[in-house]
Amino acid sequence: MKHAANVIEEPNLLNAASYSDVAFGDIPFRYASVPAIVWVRRDVSMSRIAFEMRDQMDDMSEADFEDTMGLSKSEFRDYLRSAADQEDKCLAQEGEPAPNFAAHTLNAEGSISSGLLDLSDLRGAPVSLIFGCYTCPVFRRQSDRMKQLIEHYGGRVQFVFVYVLEAHPTDGWNTDSNRATGVMYAQTINLEDRAKVANDWRSAYEFENPVVLDWPDNRINADYAGEPERLYVLDGDGIVTFKSEQGPYYDSHLEDWAAALENVVRSN
Repeated sequence: MKHAANVIEEPNLLNAASYSDVAFGDIPFRYASVPAIVWVRRDVSMSRIAFEMRDQMDDMSEADFEDTMGLSKSEFRDYLRSAADQEDKCLAQEGEPAPNFAAHTLNAEGSISSGLLDLSDLRGAPVSLIFGCYTCPVFRRQSDRMKQLIEHYGGRVQFVFVYVLEAHPTDGWNTDSNRATGVMYAQTINLEDRAKVANDWRSAYEFENPVVLDWPDNRINADYAGEPERLYVLDGDGIVTFKSEQGPYYDSHLEDWAAALENVVRSN
């Protein structure tokens, strides 16, 4: 079964003092006490924005918070700390050589390749790394626009998906969107499990680009802070020319990626 379009427009909150029913991915926040300015600051990552929301959310009862978010306050704080820690330790930075990796890919039959794809072997032409996972609702939602850009630049840019750990597994922070669409997977703990979920995603969305499977210890994700989704562009020399925010939760950030693809093609 192929996916159905699920477009959620970015909220227009520039002139608002507060918000109601704004979506964080597909998770609705229904509390007008949180200033809208938190949602329009695009110069920082969503994990940093969430830290600014933390104190205001502390005013909510535990029950209301868990009903809204789908996890407890302590679990949410752990999530924020983990996201910020990943960002602080991220080795991939604009203007610097991209951290090299070698990993198995998903072959045409949906099983694990015998050989490894080495990022350094792709030098000579621009590369775009697309980090993501099936259980991230935003990643699914943005797939159509990704496919458009991949088709447009496919002859000039080498697009490689990097499949990372699940953002919203059934044994973790699950979401209503995943339940509604039947995207229900436990966290992957070995390469075989990761390959199975990655193949289900690829079959549903019909991408034909190489899919790198991050190792069970998530070493590629650690170097790139790629979860739950992130977009990179590298020039022909392997230098990072574009690094999106974590997410990127706003669909408009895909147009920043599009501009970066155009720039690297023109300058290569």
